[in-house]
Amino acid sequence: MSRLKLWAISIDEVRGIVSADPDTAGRLRAAATDHFHLGSAAPMGLIGKLGPFLRKGGDPAAPRPESPTAQEVEDLLAGRFVPPDRLIPAWNLLEFWLDTVAHGYGTWTLTEPGVNDFDFDLARAQVPSRYGLSDLFKNSLGITLTRCPGLAAGWVSGQHALAMAANWPRGIGDLSTEHAELATSVLRFLDDWPGWEDQAARSGRPAPDLVAVFRT
Repeated sequence: MSRLKLWAISIDEVRGIVSADPDTAGRLRAAATDHFHLGSAAPMGLIGKLGPFLRKGGDPAAPRPESPTAQEVEDLLAGRFVPPDRLIPAWNLLEFWLDTVAHGYGTWTLTEPGVNDFDFDLARAQVPSRYGLSDLFKNSLGITLTRCPGLAAGWVSGQHALAMAANWPRGIGDLSTEHAELATSVLRFLDDWPGWEDQAARSGRPAPDLVAVFRT
């Protein structure tokens, strides 16, 4: 089953995670080190690059394929290239940082065809098509981290998120039971948007945008 995840966070703050300034990098590095129980990054020489491949298969110290290492931490914070075989853990790391920095986030389970089916049902209920889930992925995040297979990422403005919250309710009564439940759950998430905007203003942060990642 696929997964949709949404965050309330400014797109500028997302871009500030990758190629982070020293203060931001320090905070994010500390959070990742504590959460993933990381050591220091391996040297960037040949041995450092080959290290994971030189470990014996039964070595308990070998990183799990889906878990980020200290090397991914440093690569993302510096905006460096991440090898294709490390894209999944790098995206896992980025999502953890988004969880840490965002004003709020939510997760929903659905299939890839389910996104299209939901949008079709929403349009059939006279909700403008620009407020469907697919439109969340039309704008690139604008970061150096390459998307891995089976992953889509994008964002819309906070105003667009509020427009979704204003337009979806009028069509809920005409949706299928499954889609009405999904829409109601997403709307509960969006109900907190004004509070997140106030929170951002009080803390001197930019107003949140709606950032989305979909994984199959």
